[in-house]
Amino acid sequence: MTRHADDVPVARSDSGLAHESMTQVEVLAQSVAGIAPSAVMATGPALIVLYAGSGAWLSYLAAMVVVVLIGLCVAQFARRFASSGSLYSYVARGLGPGGALAAGWGLVIGYSCIAMVGIAGTGIYLGNFLETIGLPGTSTAAVLVIFVVAALAAGAFAVAGIKLSTRLGLVLEIVSVSAVLLVLVVVLARNGFSVDTSQFRLDGVTFDGVTFGIVLAVLGFVGFESAASLGAEARNPHRAIPRAVLGSAVLAGLLYIFASYSTVLGFGGADGLAASGAPISDLATANGLGGVTWLIDLGVTASFFAVVIASINAAARVLYTMGEERVLPPALGRAHPRHKTPHVAIWLITPVVAAVPVIMFATGTSAFNIYAYTGTLGTFGYMLAYLLMAVALPAFLRRRDELKGASVVLAVIVVLALLYVFYKNVIPVPPSPYNLLPWIFLGALLLGLAWYLSVRVRTPEVTEEVGSIEEEPVPPHGLHSGGHGTAPGGADGGRDRSSEAGPPVGQA
Repeated sequence: MTRHADDVPVARSDSGLAHESMTQVEVLAQSVAGIAPSAVMATGPALIVLYAGSGAWLSYLAAMVVVVLIGLCVAQFARRFASSGSLYSYVARGLGPGGALAAGWGLVIGYSCIAMVGIAGTGIYLGNFLETIGLPGTSTAAVLVIFVVAALAAGAFAVAGIKLSTRLGLVLEIVSVSAVLLVLVVVLARNGFSVDTSQFRLDGVTFDGVTFGIVLAVLGFVGFESAASLGAEARNPHRAIPRAVLGSAVLAGLLYIFASYSTVLGFGGADGLAASGAPISDLATANGLGGVTWLIDLGVTASFFAVVIASINAAARVLYTMGEERVLPPALGRAHPRHKTPHVAIWLITPVVAAVPVIMFATGTSAFNIYAYTGTLGTFGYMLAYLLMAVALPAFLRRRDELKGASVVLAVIVVLALLYVFYKNVIPVPPSPYNLLPWIFLGALLLGLAWYLSVRVRTPEVTEEVGSIEEEPVPPHGLHSGGHGTAPGGADGGRDRSSEAGPPVGQA
């Protein structure tokens, strides 16, 4: 493998995934399921109001702006560069192999931990549902069984096909969002659709409370970029991925703003919401929908299960790309011959996603604390990847001779916003065990970097592979026409689809 004088690797295409099999809706479904909006709508506002009070909606609005800015950075790459490696491959084109490995490993940690959040949430809400129909669902044995079954089922769906798993995730999210929206619309109707002016006057709201609420609200969006991992499988990825990333961020943000406003209204103020342990269920009971609380539990269960599938899908594709580029063992870069999915990477991740929650719960950690601890660790991984991507953006564009002042300003704003989020997560030092979580994340990150350094010492030529997987390259200053492209420097990196005998095998 060779590189050009500007240190950009010659593009080469993945050969194992189901190329051009994903429609715009299915690509969007990956990002939406990665966010799990209904789960955040059901639980997030109650946490935000502890700090932002009746200004929770404002914290979500500001967080949506921050996330959209991050999404614009993703779009700058995605319009020019598509790969199953997602942000790992993006950062490689700006910061080189070391930065790419840090971003990629951060993403793997993030996706894996958020899948664990999904497992924990599935255990909580499915257990509650089983109890309402007279089955034991909250005992230790029952929850452990739910954890294992949920992980194995998610892994199986991920292997069976990306179209199948994303379609399932979309259906589950539609069901779960609809269940939550049903309750919130009834709340508005019972209040005569009147405007709660106290929330807009921001009575009792402080600037510090809203800004810390922004930090927490941003966490409800992580995973929105996961559509970028479908660069090899999306039809017209240079258009579909930016639309999915930005569209999912705006959609989730609007849902969160609506949910926070409606739940505060339904509880008669921020204090009532803060005191609720199950806000949506409590609102349903208080507004004559007590008979359908089971539907809410089932809907939120569906959302958590969808995020498990989406996170495994995204993490596996990052590992798959690293395997193809030999940064990780090449076996990870193998795709299923029929389903065209990274089955080796999927079955590597799935047991880990199951084992951590099982061990934690079996040793006395509550499902809610599993949710909180793994979610915090996962967020650190996402934030690192986002930060490195923003730092890499100007260098990436400069190498293509496409750097403009607006892109630099965008990158600087995103970097400063993410550094602030990092800062507010560690200063002041949170109580135990949250004070240990940054160090645990750092230890996991260093393990990945140590592996990379060992590979670099043993086989230095591997660094030439990093960032080389690219689908339909867009030439500098060129417009993507939907056909073949030219890699920077003139190397043909596109797949010669005219030589294919037929569509990819195993598309669901």
